[in-house]
Amino acid sequence: MEFLSEKERMKILKTWDIYELSLKEQIIKIFEKVRDIRFGSIDSRDPMDVYKANKGTCSGKHFLLRDLYKGIGLKTKDMICMQRWKDLTWFPADMYELVNFSENLKQMLKQHEIIDFHNYVKILLNGKWIQLDVTIDLPLKKLGFYTTENWNGKSDMPLCFCGSHKIWDCGDNGMEKKRELVKKLPEHIRTARHQFLQSLTKWIDNLRETGEI
Repeated sequence: MEFLSEKERMKILKTWDIYELSLKEQIIKIFEKVRDIRFGSIDSRDPMDVYKANKGTCSGKHFLLRDLYKGIGLKTKDMICMQRWKDLTWFPADMYELVNFSENLKQMLKQHEIIDFHNYVKILLNGKWIQLDVTIDLPLKKLGFYTTENWNGKSDMPLCFCGSHKIWDCGDNGMEKKRELVKKLPEHIRTARHQFLQSLTKWIDNLRETGEI
């Protein structure tokens, strides 16, 4: 399932001057442009909404990324892994730091088990599926979030969020699978998840507005 029309894809790629580049440069620049879209909930996973708002979460940003990669002839597939938001408060890997959440968000994580399903994308390059994650924009590194900064255009990159062993290869059906997985969560977890995302977005937006990030 593709969300963007051919006309919409071409318009975005032309606006970003993608067609003037070599294929490797196109792959890197598309990644960087989508990564740099601000992270935050807009209550929509539609990639055109994300593009127009210059804001989105993992699902909408990755649906935009993979549709644009399709626009330059790449094969892609949607991936999902289970994620627990409390895992962002500790990491076993050296490349991750603790996320410096607000006190309100820390309390929400203590009070509720907030389970989520993290979208990312794989693209086929030289016969190998390569893992990409554009969820977190660069300014959020100041808060302890992880993102890939200087990607070589050919190697797997770490996920922005620590995922569990539960992984779904969704092909082109990431939207439907995400809805299905979220719907299966108990109602109290779905409610806590929604409230946390709204509070997280508000906190980050306030930090952006005050120039702290």
